[in-house]
Amino acid sequence: MHARSHTAAGLAVSVFLALVTVLPAQSFDNLFRVTGCKGDCQVKKPGGTAFEPVFTGKAYPFGTIVRTGLAGELFVLLSPGDSLRVLAQSELTVWEPEGTIANSNRIVRLDAGKVEIIAREGLAEKSLTVETALASVDSFVGRSTMELTKAKKPARNQLDLCQRIHTESDGSLRVRGPQFSIPKMKSGSSVRIESSLDRMITRITNEANDYLLNIENGTDAPVALETTTHSTVRICREQAPIGGKLVVSVLETAPDGKGKGNFAFVLGEPSLTSSGLPLIDEHALTGGVTTATATVGGTTNAPATQKDETLFQ
Repeated sequence: MHARSHTAAGLAVSVFLALVTVLPAQSFDNLFRVTGCKGDCQVKKPGGTAFEPVFTGKAYPFGTIVRTGLAGELFVLLSPGDSLRVLAQSELTVWEPEGTIANSNRIVRLDAGKVEIIAREGLAEKSLTVETALASVDSFVGRSTMELTKAKKPARNQLDLCQRIHTESDGSLRVRGPQFSIPKMKSGSSVRIESSLDRMITRITNEANDYLLNIENGTDAPVALETTTHSTVRICREQAPIGGKLVVSVLETAPDGKGKGNFAFVLGEPSLTSSGLPLIDEHALTGGVTTATATVGGTTNAPATQKDETLFQ
């Protein structure tokens, strides 16, 4: 009798442990909450036709657009330990990805403005993603900041969109974009990512610290580039006239703006060739914000011109 009881108890414990092993821990709350509102703060719920004032402390459904005005500010709470501070003139949307386990993943789409991300210790690598039209960021540790600005008058021959990412003293993260990735930006690192109107040109500028930049060529062997503060990598894309494959040219420049190296490849093919891009002074390029002074966090010693500053809001 006692033997059977012990056997049943042992079986129950085994089943419980198996369930604990299989079922992942809940990462986020069922909905997200908005709190700490200051100034003009609005939301537009899924299916809604107009924005309405935010109610502090209220839980909102996924797909809700959150917007702050000229002097607005608020916090988006994803869980007790994960939040975003949304600063003035910002707009974002919070999603739960389809097909994922409930409350295990969150995607924040930043369409304009600036956010500060606070991630709890032990957050799973891909459970929280903050994305823009230029790149997505995940693997958050500690605190980091992201900002997206658009040109006042977009033009095809200019870099019209700029994304800045900065990790605080206790933070780190991973960045991924079309044909490039930064596996890890450690604390105190900054990057500026700019793109043309048609997204065929991307310029990536290291604004602080040293980190690895991978050029994703569609194979299992990406090209690894060691970047230093103020160095730049420019990626140009075009469709091949025959076959329609994507041809990618990469130009790497040193911190002084002088050409360091270049190569080209057809996406999905491992061979590299000379890109044919001239090793010109990157600072001589027209348009864009190569010399803008504002940074997401920390400081930069890059020079500035009035022309560059007036391109962006």
